[in-house]
Amino acid sequence: MSQLSSEMQWLVEAYNKDYSQPTPKDTEKIKLNQLVSKLGFFYEKFRNAVDYNDEHLIRRNSIKRFLRRQISFIQEKEAFKISQALIFEFIRARYLPNDTLPETIIEEIAKTIEKYLAIFNFINAHDFARKNKLSEWIIEIASCEIDEKLFPIDRDLVMINFMYSQIIGSLSFTKTKVDEKEKNLQIYLAVLKTLGRSDKTVLYYRLLKLYVPDWNDLSSDGIMNFCHNLLSTKEKMDAHLSHPIAFQLYQNIKRQSVFFIILKEIIEKNKDSIDLFQDESKLTKIIEESCQSNYKRIRSKLIGSIVRVIIYILLTKTVLAFILEVPYDLFIIKSLNIKALAINVLFHPTLMFIVAMTIKVPGTQNTQIIIEQIRKIVYGEERKLIFKQKKIMNKGSFSYILFNAIYLIMFLISFGIVVYGLMLLKFNLLSSLLFIFFLTLVSFLGFRLRNLANQFLVIPRKDNLKNFLIDFLTIPIIRVGRILSANFSKINIFIYILDFVIETPFKMLVEFLEKATSFIREKRDEISE
Repeated sequence: MSQLSSEMQWLVEAYNKDYSQPTPKDTEKIKLNQLVSKLGFFYEKFRNAVDYNDEHLIRRNSIKRFLRRQISFIQEKEAFKISQALIFEFIRARYLPNDTLPETIIEEIAKTIEKYLAIFNFINAHDFARKNKLSEWIIEIASCEIDEKLFPIDRDLVMINFMYSQIIGSLSFTKTKVDEKEKNLQIYLAVLKTLGRSDKTVLYYRLLKLYVPDWNDLSSDGIMNFCHNLLSTKEKMDAHLSHPIAFQLYQNIKRQSVFFIILKEIIEKNKDSIDLFQDESKLTKIIEESCQSNYKRIRSKLIGSIVRVIIYILLTKTVLAFILEVPYDLFIIKSLNIKALAINVLFHPTLMFIVAMTIKVPGTQNTQIIIEQIRKIVYGEERKLIFKQKKIMNKGSFSYILFNAIYLIMFLISFGIVVYGLMLLKFNLLSSLLFIFFLTLVSFLGFRLRNLANQFLVIPRKDNLKNFLIDFLTIPIIRVGRILSANFSKINIFIYILDFVIETPFKMLVEFLEKATSFIREKRDEISE
């Protein structure tokens, strides 16, 4: 029998605690018509296919889209109505269960929405620079809080706090001139990004809760105080998120999160965790099984992601081909290039499939490292992690100019090869631009899928000639794809049409059908009396 560390005993007890909120007695449950709900569900699936996003962001993006529609577009002022519409929409989309939630949840979410409506009113009543961006930022923060209230993450936060304490105790900083308080905060943010898969919006939300501890239950005076310090608070948070050591520390800690993810899964699947962890041989076997299960799950997830990406590319590419490329060929060039059109529609999904098929999941050596590190965490053995801040080249220095010149050459070579190939195929200007646009997009999405496959990889990537040449040719294309992907939803005509032309009347139609079916049901019940 091996002895667990006191921190590990705390983790098991805290993780297995009952965090469920008791449902008030004699409270009606929210029940919607199943037939009408199917319309909302299929639309949400279709909308998510068109606007590709990571799975853990889909639900929160739906909340953000809903709030933007209700507050900015429809300009609804009543928090209760917004809350009710949101809950109903999420039940229809099957993010929330039907005939399960108490009606009191509408009032709970309404209180949260009321706080953000007050902040919106303050922003609109004052002359802020970049008012629209500030309002969008508030919508993003609101989507985080509402998502957390509807889908609590108490156990996730327990594991995040445990990993944070472990990293604090084992990570040493060398030649890094950062005060202790900032170091600890940067470690916490890195843990949130790695273990919690938190994007920038969630990091803002977490920082906001640190700055304003009673944020979730803020009084009217507290809201006004925050509003008057809105810009200064955001500037402080921006400074933390863009701190010089932030990215390097994240890269340093990223692989460490794998051990805590596996540990979390073991605790979830084994209620008698204390006994399990005291048997070292049994623990080793469980860790190995968990690793293999995750590798298998990654393969399945990759297939699902590949399908979603291909659908996303086919839909957007086909639409752009017929509303831009075909008219351009017919009316400007006066000749329809069928070959270029076919290549532009079919090449990128095919490339995505080929890239995806070359992605491999981790193997046995990786599993052995995970077993050894988890064993050290569980039994409190010393783990030494060292962070040394890499020197960043000063802008204007000889090295900075030289390496940026080399990067420019990489860029010209990569895109030069593509342009030369398109010239041989006699692509016109628009066809070439669309081809390059989607080539960069597919390259970046393929890069993200490779990162998905490597999320349990703890063995560093090998530096060799083959990897160097691949990086040399692909990094410029992937980098451009990253920039375009981050901004594509802003220029994606199909998404614009869905959000502002189709979605609002469609959701209104669904609500009307819901009321109509309720009315008919009431009349039928009257007849049956």
